[in-house]
Order: sequence, then structure tokens, then C-alpha cells
Amino acid sequence: MNPACILSKFLPIVVGTAGLILSVGGSTLSAASDWPGLAVVPAPSGQSKVGSLSVRLIDSARPDPFFKNGAKRELMVRFWYPAVATRNCGHAEYSSPKVRAYLSEVSGIAFPVVSTNGCLNAPVADGLHPVIVFSHGFTGMFTDITFLFEDLASRGYVVASLAHTYESTALEFPGGRLAKSVFGSYLNESTFHADDQSLRFARSVRLGDLRFLLDELERMNTGSGALAGRLDMSRIGVMGHSLGGEVALSSLRREGRFRAAVLLDAPISDDSAAGTGKPVLILAAGRERWRKQECELWRNLHGPRLAVNLRGADHFTVSDAVWLFKGLPGLSVPAGAMPRERTISAVRNYIAAFFDTNLLGKSTNALLTGQPSSYPFALVTTQQQQLCRDNPAVAKGGLQ
Repeated sequence: MNPACILSKFLPIVVGTAGLILSVGGSTLSAASDWPGLAVVPAPSGQSKVGSLSVRLIDSARPDPFFKNGAKRELMVRFWYPAVATRNCGHAEYSSPKVRAYLSEVSGIAFPVVSTNGCLNAPVADGLHPVIVFSHGFTGMFTDITFLFEDLASRGYVVASLAHTYESTALEFPGGRLAKSVFGSYLNESTFHADDQSLRFARSVRLGDLRFLLDELERMNTGSGALAGRLDMSRIGVMGHSLGGEVALSSLRREGRFRAAVLLDAPISDDSAAGTGKPVLILAAGRERWRKQECELWRNLHGPRLAVNLRGADHFTVSDAVWLFKGLPGLSVPAGAMPRERTISAVRNYIAAFFDTNLLGKSTNALLTGQPSSYPFALVTTQQQQLCRDNPAVAKGGLQ
């Protein structure tokens, strides 16, 4: 399972690429690993305690596109949010034992237990909180970027990460039922189906999933559950990694309730390249030259826009792989030209600054202006700059 081969083949496809592929650093993970038994999510940087809860959803108005028996679409969404500090914090699992066992079976790797910073089912902090909806990479998992979700929650945001059932490699529903991907898994190239037809189908299903989630968020906010009266439905952003980023951009254009989008190393389709007048952050990993579709998108973004290129990074640097594989020979994901901790900090701070400005209306953070910062290898293209003059991704003094 060669990541360079997989990415070169699938990233140019109109609608996407794989999620968190575990063949990184040129190594094929088909044998037992020396992975430590415990991994720890980097501590969030905000002031609030972090809570986490999961909710099962059924779209009674939509037959599941993966079946022909009329079964209704069933989903799981995981929330991270600012929480009330409690004396007895039961830490939220990164993944259930059943999911972890299945991932180990598929990949041939003994997946570690991951310690998170979230308190399971902790009370949501008082007040209205802006919402960020997240869509994972193709056959990815809804916890794939927990280091970012927990950080946004610690800064006052509610993150709603949706698992796209029967595409996500493994998803456990209440009661222990395990739903597996029909496209195979990013963990095993021999089972993995990322042909154009599969990707187009997955994309269309995801667009419906996100519309339904927005409706459910409104219902939760007016109901009697844990999130009732805590969601600021006038301030909703959308974010995604890889295929999820392209779907986030397409959803931003289609859905009036989304006010801003963040694209994490996303491919651009003809549809999404049509652009929008809403705010968009393009967070790219290791571009030497911007892709044609990215140049077209930039020209068609008529509202607030920002591009950040993490020099020397790769497609998985913006995911949990950047810390989860740290120190594992042959598996470590490159952090890019900055030390790993600085790269993690850059991803968190650029995204938070973008949403703070474009969802909350806070004064523009200096990070968004392209001024020199503590992240010298996060190269920034600002609103008035060209992204693709002679199509360089890296130029003296930053992006042009």
C-alpha cells in the first residue's frame, strides 16, 4: 500500500481521495506494529473544558442510498463542545473497543488505546455556541482530526462530526452493531475502491447527510436534550478533509445556513470550483504548484478568502496521523518544515482565527493578514493577492 501511488492516482479525480490511509512514510502496514499501547491527543489550547457525546440519527424521509429495501438512512454524529467542569470526568473514548478491534483486523496492526481530553456526556457550558459541521475523508472516521475538534471546543465552538455510514471504515451504533464500509478501507489497499463512480456516489450521499444534519441540529436546539438552547444556529461553519473538504465547499454553495467553510487539503470538483461569495479558507499541505482547479476556485471566490500552504507537509499532516504516528519508524507522517508541535499549533490557530473572524465577527487576527508570524513555513495568500500568478505555490516572501 504505497501512499504516493494512491494519492497521485486519486487526488486529481474530480471528487476526492482517500481518508486516513495508514500506509505512510513509504511503509506498507501489513504486519504487526511496534505501536505503543497508549497514545494521547495533544492538549487543547483554549480556556474551556471539553465535553463529548455521540447521537444516533435516523432520516425518516430518506431511504438509505446504500440499500434497495427502503431502509431509512441511519447516521451517527459526534459532538465536541465547551463543557461545565465536573469533579468526576469520565474520559470520552477515541474509538470503541469493537471499532478498534475491527481496524486492527483490517490493517494487521494492533491499534492503540487513545486517551482524549474530552469528558463524556459532560454538561454543555451556558450560552449560545457557534457550530462547526465536519465531514471526514473518503472511508475515514469521524474522530480523524480529534486534536482540532477538541481545540475548537476549548475555544467555545460546538463541533459536529458526521460519520457517513457504509462509507466510513467502521462505525458502531448503540447496542454494539458495527456498520462497515462498502468501499473497502483506507487501511487495506486490496479492499479499497476509490474509482470515479464510487467517489461520485459517496459525494452525492454526503451532500444529503449534511443537509439532514443541519435540520437535526435545529431540532436538537429546540428540544429537551443536552444541546437544547446551546447552539447558535445563526453562526454555522462547515469543514472537511480531503473529499470531505470538497463536499463542505459544495454544501456552502447549496445551503444558506452554512456561513463559512474550511477545506483541509481538499480536491476541487467542477461544481465546487464555481466558487461562492461566502468566506473560504483553503488549507493546503505541501503545495509546490497550485492545481488548476484550485487556481480556478480562487478566482471564483468573491467573498473573504484565505489560502495557507503548509510547506513540506503532506495530505495527512492535517489529521491525527501527524501526532498518532509520531516516533514510529517508517510510519511517521511529516509535520512539514516546522516542528511537529508548531504544525499542530498552526493548523489549530489559523482555523480558529478564520472562524473567529468570519463566524463571530471578531476583529481580524494578524495571522489572516499575511504578516510575519511564529509560523514562517505556513505560507499565506490573502484576500487581495493572486494565488496562481505563473502558478507558484511557494514564492519569496510567501504565496503570490
